Amino acid sequence: MNSLITPQQADALIRESIEALPPEKVAFSSALHRTLRQPLIADRDFPPFNRVTMDGIACRSDEISLGTLTIQGLHPAGSPLPEALKPAHCWQIMTGAIMPPDCDTIIPVEELTLSETHASVSSDFTPTSGLFIHNQGSDCALGSELLSPGTLLSPNHLGLAASIGATELLVTRQPRLTILTTGDELVPPEETPLPHQLRRSNGTVLQAATQSTGLRLTPTLRHLPDDLTITIAALQEALSSSDLILLSGGISKGKKDFIRPALQELIGPPTFHGLAQRPGKPLAYWKPSKDNPALFALPGNPNSTHTTFLRYVRPALSLLAGNSIPQATTLPLIAPEQAHPKLTLFLPANLTANGNVSLCKPQNSGDFASALSATGFVEIPPGTNQVRTAAYFF
Repeated sequence: MNSLITPQQADALIRESIEALPPEKVAFSSALHRTLRQPLIADRDFPPFNRVTMDGIACRSDEISLGTLTIQGLHPAGSPLPEALKPAHCWQIMTGAIMPPDCDTIIPVEELTLSETHASVSSDFTPTSGLFIHNQGSDCALGSELLSPGTLLSPNHLGLAASIGATELLVTRQPRLTILTTGDELVPPEETPLPHQLRRSNGTVLQAATQSTGLRLTPTLRHLPDDLTITIAALQEALSSSDLILLSGGISKGKKDFIRPALQELIGPPTFHGLAQRPGKPLAYWKPSKDNPALFALPGNPNSTHTTFLRYVRPALSLLAGNSIPQATTLPLIAPEQAHPKLTLFLPANLTANGNVSLCKPQNSGDFASALSATGFVEIPPGTNQVRTAAYFF
């Protein structure tokens, strides 16, 4: 393991080395949670006409004092402009209809007495000219930029794309992700372990964690035995087909920890290996090059795996996808926490209803049960003091 670096130094090395993947065109209906790489421009005014926002009648304000108006006809949404309105007449109109240009007032149906041929206005209702009319271009004008490149597309954004006829969108290509877990002591979840064995869980956690980023990823998952030859062969295959490789376990100094020797033979030494933090001290990172994608080798203990994914891998995935990096929020702790003199501490935590953070500290990095209720984690920098606020990641 190399000299330990700080989490902030690791952040800088990761973020300066990763660029967004190339763009591709996809159908707008398939672009949910993808990152937009083009501006979306209004192809017309919105709304494109003076739009009525209430069912009722459309009339001239100076004729309302007549009390009763003759209904000239029905003017529903989706109809073109009607003919000229006759004196002392009105249109029975519906929400979404285009406002007739020779009318200036909408009276809601709740304020009317209607027959087949006439409309009478309630005596205690005071109409206001221009009310209940959504004016043309009041949302945005033709040529306005509605969405900027870098937008993470939500369902509402896709509806916007449909409304302007943007049926194909230029978005960042989704990262191709390979997850390789290691360890002879681990058996599939469906098997009954022997006393010296454990069921595999880190692969499941990492697959689910990638889905929780909002990216629509379909990671390749494979478990490797503690064998150097098999490890090298699996890594060679992953290097040729991935944009990011996640490894879990096998990165410490044990005689059967083969991840670093295998990668060192294939692509050279890591960008860094070893962080002044707990948990996750053995974390290693290889920056991408023309010959290899970015690789993270995560420690194998469950809390270490999940915490280092959230703290370092999740931002890297955001960068690959062209997204902004999730930011922590500094919040008060329910009780002061003693900092470690040399290590940054990552502690599972819950956000309380009043905006404070409570810690649910595991006994060690293999104790996953204590952290099950956690909604995120806090980062406590090294020092000699008791900490009363901390950066909260979720």
